[in-house]
Amino acid sequence: MTELDAWVTAFAAEQRRPEEVARWAATTADAILADGDVDLADLRPLLLEAVEEHWYAFLDRLTLPGQPFELVPTARTVALEIARRHLGLPLLLKIYQRAQEASWDFAVQVVEEAPSDLDRAGLLVWFWTKATAWFGSSVEQSVLLHQTETDRIRQRGDARRFEVVSRALGDRSVSPAELSAALDGHPIGVPGHVALVAHALTADAIEQLEPAINAVTRHPGHPRSVLVRPGGREVWAWLAAAERPDTLDGAGIDPTAVRVTIGVGGGGLDGFVAAHRDARAAQRVALAPGRQEPVTAYDDVAALVLVAHDPAAAERFTRTTLGGLADAHHARLRETVREVLTSADTADRLAERLGIHKNTIRYRLTQAERLLGHPLRERAGDLLLALDYHDAFLRA
Repeated sequence: MTELDAWVTAFAAEQRRPEEVARWAATTADAILADGDVDLADLRPLLLEAVEEHWYAFLDRLTLPGQPFELVPTARTVALEIARRHLGLPLLLKIYQRAQEASWDFAVQVVEEAPSDLDRAGLLVWFWTKATAWFGSSVEQSVLLHQTETDRIRQRGDARRFEVVSRALGDRSVSPAELSAALDGHPIGVPGHVALVAHALTADAIEQLEPAINAVTRHPGHPRSVLVRPGGREVWAWLAAAERPDTLDGAGIDPTAVRVTIGVGGGGLDGFVAAHRDARAAQRVALAPGRQEPVTAYDDVAALVLVAHDPAAAERFTRTTLGGLADAHHARLRETVREVLTSADTADRLAERLGIHKNTIRYRLTQAERLLGHPLRERAGDLLLALDYHDAFLRA
């Protein structure tokens, strides 16, 4: 074994240590995300994984020469995700450019720290030749994947539809007639619009988005929905209807995979936009840590959406309103208080419905009023809002 071979073997072994891989992945991902032309912050976990896979595979390439090149799996996912977000090829190339620049800086540092008896200039040339070949093959295959996926999306007309809808939702620089044409004749001038947004909680759940929309909209008597695929983890939909669908039970939707939100707007372009705006706003609640509902309508959580815009103030309001009732071990008391405030049943009928003794109801209410410091019906509206916020955002 030559001195270079020995150095490469030792270098690869050192760099395969998990802490070294994690450090290198974080440095490279940060370099990629430093350019803020497009916000890719939500892709950071995917980029970290891609850099790690690239690095392990490249180290194998150094120590086991002659292996055929194969693009690492997560790099394939990155290329496809960029295409599905309707982001162009220049962005994908810029990601690799930033990674290559970070790699050059690292290579120079590594060579400077190599033993003095090695030919450092020759080592840098050798190392960077390997790296350049790796980047070249990775870019070539990533570009092919991106272009293939982009062509597929364009063939479905998603890009054009998304472009027109984005203009309608943004600066309104589109006429109702143009919007309708882009949406295959979907009526814009109707008295009302219902908008839906389906969001996948994980990348693996993206294929469940359209079935989730269909689970809510495809029922007898509902008008036909029109879909827009913006890319990423969402699908949008609109119904030409003045009222939201009455099928809000979420049957057939897995809430651990997909959440659907609904907004209702008036007629015309303004109503089309307002309905989507409310459906997006409802996501603030629908995606909260304590929520498990597959379907959330804006009208049902409007107050909660508003207070959630200022999380710090909302948490202060909630803890002040609930007092000791906010403590983690008082979940049963909070559930009983909610039942009492939202039910017209007497204590006896409520106890029968909940399957507990009526004295248990009275005991819990006495405890709750002691923790609150005032009668239950006093500021009942604030109390219910605080309970909603606690359950959605603060429940451990």
